Amino acid sequence: MIVNIVSIIVVVIALIIYLFFIIFNFYQQKYYHQAYSPKSIRPGEILKYPEKYNIDGFVSVSSQKQYQEAAALKMINDKNNTNQNISINNINFLMGYTYGASFNKLNKNFVPFLEPISCVKISAPFLGLNMDYRTSNSPKLFIDAVKCYISKGYPILAQVDMATLLGRSGFYSISELIVGYNKSGFYYYETLGINNEKKKYISNKQLIAAANKLNTKFKKPWKYGFCIFKASEEKEEIKNAIKNNGKNLIGETSDRTASGAQAIAAFAKHIKETKTFDSGWVIEALEYSRRDNAEFFEEFFKDNFDLSKVANLFRVVSDNYNKALKIIKVTMNDENIEKVSDLLFENSQIEEQIGKLLEKASYEVTSN
Repeated sequence: MIVNIVSIIVVVIALIIYLFFIIFNFYQQKYYHQAYSPKSIRPGEILKYPEKYNIDGFVSVSSQKQYQEAAALKMINDKNNTNQNISINNINFLMGYTYGASFNKLNKNFVPFLEPISCVKISAPFLGLNMDYRTSNSPKLFIDAVKCYISKGYPILAQVDMATLLGRSGFYSISELIVGYNKSGFYYYETLGINNEKKKYISNKQLIAAANKLNTKFKKPWKYGFCIFKASEEKEEIKNAIKNNGKNLIGETSDRTASGAQAIAAFAKHIKETKTFDSGWVIEALEYSRRDNAEFFEEFFKDNFDLSKVANLFRVVSDNYNKALKIIKVTMNDENIEKVSDLLFENSQIEEQIGKLLEKASYEVTSN
């Protein structure tokens, strides 16, 4: 009798866990469909393409910071608008990439940025572009589609696993700009690091494996995906970017996730309660991204009173994150974890204040 009861309890627990992951995956895949507006590649739309093709005119841009999508967008913009010199910090502002964060309450995962591909889609209209996201579960159709679009003059932004590209173990998400191909593979510009002036080469097989691994890791509802950009006459106004960034910094919370300032506060609470912290890279990313945000506002909005205050507040939070970094480097005991948590919570309040200032300023800024 007792054995039967225990068996039933085990089955019920297993069923609950199974249903939990089904529900979690459902909402995750729903997010990707809403954020990316993906379009499946149909075999009939892929026309014949030359055996080899290269798009010329790109100047390499890369960053040692986690700004790979912004680096790729800068390369595209620099080629399309030769008279316009736009910085990576400016593109991050248009993307909103460094103006928010997320915390998964279920797996306790904190990310110091917003989701990059959705941010790329948001930023495209500010640059006179429209982003299409194409998907497939067929490796052959994926390769054919990438080559077909390149032959039409469209560079490809593909999110892939860098470790697979390099033939190494582990996982590292990155986006590369693919600008050419031959029968056996592709030429691309590396977006991470320095001294990347020359194009790199990967085989068809490597690209297939790297794309598949990334999409599987992030539980995207397709095996292969990539971005293409087409010219658009409609351009967004700067005030809309300011408003979006304000909203994202303030954030929101639900049963499953928290975003923006509320994500930082939830993360601070989590590390204080668990007395654990092993995410030094997170603090480092928060420190340099908020410092870069401050530099952008100091340069572009120095004559706007509210937005100059935003620059000063970004400096404050960056300094606080730097203090947290110094604490981490000493030792991670309970006392220091408490100090880091307090700094994070203080910054969550300041970032919410920044968000409110941006929302207010968005109604007053009229220039594009």
